Amino acid sequence: MQPTGHTTNEDDARPGGTGPDRPWFTCLVPMAVYSLAGIFEPAATGGGVAAAVGLAPSAYPQVYLVRLVATAALLAAAWPAIRSWIGRPTWWPPLLGLALAVPWIVLADLQRQAGWGLSGRAGFNPLAHFTAEPALAWAFLAVRWLGLVVIVPIVEELFLRGFLMRFAVEEEFWRVPFGTLVPAAAIACAVYAVGSHPAEAVAAVGWFAIVSGIALATRQPIDCMLAHAATNLAIGGYVLATGNWWLM
Repeated sequence: MQPTGHTTNEDDARPGGTGPDRPWFTCLVPMAVYSLAGIFEPAATGGGVAAAVGLAPSAYPQVYLVRLVATAALLAAAWPAIRSWIGRPTWWPPLLGLALAVPWIVLADLQRQAGWGLSGRAGFNPLAHFTAEPALAWAFLAVRWLGLVVIVPIVEELFLRGFLMRFAVEEEFWRVPFGTLVPAAAIACAVYAVGSHPAEAVAAVGWFAIVSGIALATRQPIDCMLAHAATNLAIGGYVLATGNWWLM
């Protein structure tokens, strides 16, 4: 039987404690689909899986939309379990998340200038791609911001701090209280940070470590999600203002 995440311990059953319901589906499946679909996103320079299956860089908006819709559908299916588990927001994590955008941008730029690490993001600029159709450019930006500020923070935090870091403590991860931080969990977090953000590895290791501190401090998934969303929002605003699309 699929574990539900419920427990007879009232303290552990509180939002942000153990759980969530349907833990494997809730914490892993949305991230698995989001990551798998991301393989097919074409880069501006071409190459990769996208080029192998005949997807040109100009197909990025369509591929990203499919990726986002598929992931959002899975989150919607899991939402009852997510909503009952993530807790209520604390006031300060979003403010910290906004502030953390600054070292992320600075460190990512330094790493880029040093030429250290693998290639990074697609760097798709809708304002340049849809030059003749500005309405389409802004419509896609709205979709891109939905992914950046809503979908990604939920999916990534469910996977990283909801599953991976707790799985490093115990195989039945749903029994581990959220925010449990042991050396194995910290190492798993750092490895994930480098593996998922190779072009921004230095910034990612520091950022993910600090947000793990938020998890330890508040024990509520919602606080990590909101800090993540705030950082992404600030980075997105910076990209729009400066044209540094390599950050997205």
